[in-house]
Amino acid sequence: MKTNLGRADYFVMRVLYDSSSGLQPYTILQRSRLSGEVFFKTFNRLVSEGLVIEKNSLLYLSPQGKASFLEGSSKVMSGAKSWREVPTNMRGPKLDQDNFYVPNISIM
Repeated sequence: MKTNLGRADYFVMRVLYDSSSGLQPYTILQRSRLSGEVFFKTFNRLVSEGLVIEKNSLLYLSPQGKASFLEGSSKVMSGAKSWREVPTNMRGPKLDQDNFYVPNISIM
């Protein structure tokens, strides 16, 4: 199994993995939101490596493709998202659980 799959490979494989049956290439292109050039390079690479099967103009994940996706997608697709962290200068003082808080209407 090839282990040097990139994020684009996993985006295409995720769309195929989430589908209940095969999808047409154009549908995968729309759902993956990749550019046409990146999508077709990724698509050709996945088909040549045997991770995606093309049958009757529909694309399916091969058993090897499913195994590769499940093995490596958590490493590539998830991760720490720094934009979810609140900056320290934006944090206010912690309120005690029993304190009564009244919002300042002039700020809202």
